[in-house]
Amino acid sequence: MRWYPLQILIYGDTIHLMKLLMVGGGAIGGITAAYISMNGYDITIYDIDEEHVRKINENGLFIDGVRGEKRVKIKAVTELADKYDIAFLAVKSQYTKDAMEALLPHLKENGIVVSLQNGINEEIIAEMVGIERTVGAVTGWGATNVAPGHLRQTSEGNFIIGRLDGKITPELEEVKKILESMTEVIITDNIMGHLWTKLLINSAIASLGVIFGVELKELVNDKKLLPIMVALADELVRVAKSLDNKLEKFEGMLDVNLFRIDDFDDFKRVVAIMKIAGEKYKKLKSSMWQDIEKGRKTEIDYINGYVERKAEELGIATPINKLVIKMVKEIEEGKRKPAYENVGDFYKEIRIPKKWREFDYSDLEYAIYNLPINYKHENAVKMASLHLIGLTYAYAQAFGKITDSILGKIFIRKDKWEIANLVTAKYLENSGKKFAEIANENYKKKLKPIETAFLYFNNLGKAEINGNKIILKKCPYYESAKFLDIEKNIDFPVCRHFLKGFANAKCNGICEGNKECVIEMR
Repeated sequence: MRWYPLQILIYGDTIHLMKLLMVGGGAIGGITAAYISMNGYDITIYDIDEEHVRKINENGLFIDGVRGEKRVKIKAVTELADKYDIAFLAVKSQYTKDAMEALLPHLKENGIVVSLQNGINEEIIAEMVGIERTVGAVTGWGATNVAPGHLRQTSEGNFIIGRLDGKITPELEEVKKILESMTEVIITDNIMGHLWTKLLINSAIASLGVIFGVELKELVNDKKLLPIMVALADELVRVAKSLDNKLEKFEGMLDVNLFRIDDFDDFKRVVAIMKIAGEKYKKLKSSMWQDIEKGRKTEIDYINGYVERKAEELGIATPINKLVIKMVKEIEEGKRKPAYENVGDFYKEIRIPKKWREFDYSDLEYAIYNLPINYKHENAVKMASLHLIGLTYAYAQAFGKITDSILGKIFIRKDKWEIANLVTAKYLENSGKKFAEIANENYKKKLKPIETAFLYFNNLGKAEINGNKIILKKCPYYESAKFLDIEKNIDFPVCRHFLKGFANAKCNGICEGNKECVIEMR
C-alpha cells in the first residue's frame, strides 16, 4: 500500500498532519521525539513514568549535551487514546511485549512500528504486526536520563534503518524523512546485519563493564580483563557467523569479523583493535552498569541472552557468555556487586589460554595487519584479478598508440581494446592449461574438467556445482574492471578463455558484480 502524509503550508512552514507516537520518553525516545516535533510533525510521547510526563507537559522537555541546551514543548501522556500512523518504540527490551500490547489498539490498520531499541526486538514486533509493518533501526548516537523532564545527548551519530525483508518501500522512505529531523539517516537492505553487529559490540562491552565496574578504557588496558573481553568477542562472532549473517561494519569502519580467533596472531590483532577502540571511546560507561546504579533491571536477557539462545539452537558452546549472563543476573539480584574483584571468580570458572594472559602488550606494532586467513585469500584473489584487468588496460593504452595512427587504421583495422582482449584471452588460455597440470600433479590423478574448473572457481569466490554447471556467486574480474571503470571494454566473461586451456565449456549469464555467472561444462 502506497501512502503519503497529508501536508498543508502555513506561513511557509510545513505542518505534517500524520499522527506519530514515541513509545518511551527516555534518553533516545525523548530526544528523538523532541527533534521530530521541532520539525513540525504531530508527535506524542507515551511513557508510564508519571513524574517525567508531568514535567514535560508543565515545563517542556529540557535537553542539554553535545548540541547545547533547548527546551521543547511537546505533548506527553501516560495513557493512550488516539490512533497513530507510525509508532517509534524506545523502551527497554524487556518491556517490548508489554509496550506492543498497549500500542496495538491505538495503531492504525496499516500503521508501522519502528524499533529504536537495543538488542534485536524486531522479531518480536514482526510476530505481532507482521514483517511488512516492522522497521528495524540502529541508533548510532548516545544519550542518558538526567532527571524527570531532563535528558542529555552525550554523542553524535546517525540512524540506520531497514525492513527485515530488505525491501525499500515508500513507507521506509517516509520513516527516513521523519527521523532526519534528528540526524542523518541511512537506509539499508541488510538491517539484521547492522543489528547483529551492534548487538555483538554491546554484548562484549556492556556486560563486562557492569560485572567489573569499569569504563571501556580500563577494560582494554587491564591484563586480566582484556583476555576475557577478547575471548567473549570470539564466542559471539562465531555464533553470528554460524547463522549465516552478513555482518555489517560498526559505524561503517570496524569489521567485527576480525574478532574471530583461530591462532595467536588473530589474538594479537583483536587486542590491537580493542585498544584502538578503547582509546577512542575511553569514557564509554556500560548502559547495564547505569541501569544497576538506578536500581533497574538490565537488558542482559535481550543482549547476551539473545546470543545465548541462538547458540543453544545451533549447539554451539559459549561458556564465557553463559558465565557473563549468570554474573550480571547475580548483580541484578543483589548477590554480587559491580567490582574488579569479580575477575577472580571469573578465572576460577573459565579457562583463558595462558599465552593470552601472559602476553606482552607492548608487542603490538604490526598486530593489526594480522588478517584472518580468509581475508588474506580474498585479498589475494582481488589483487590477482586487479592485476589481470590492469594489464589488459595497460595493453590497450600501449596498442592505442599503434591502432590510432594512420598506418594502424589502414592495416590493423582493430581498436586497441580488441587487441588487448585477444592478448588477455591467450594469456588466460595458457594459464588454464598450466593450472590443470598443477592440479593433476597435486591430487596425484587426472582430474575431470568439471573438477578442475570447480577447484579454480571455488578459489575465486563462492561457487556451487549443479549437474554439469558451476555457479559462481561473484566475479572478481568484473569487480576489478568496474573499479578501474573499464567494465564496458573488457570481453566478458573472461573465464571462458581460462577454461579453454583444459576443457570445452561455455559461460552463460551476465558477469555483473553480485549476479551469478553460470559455467556450463560440455
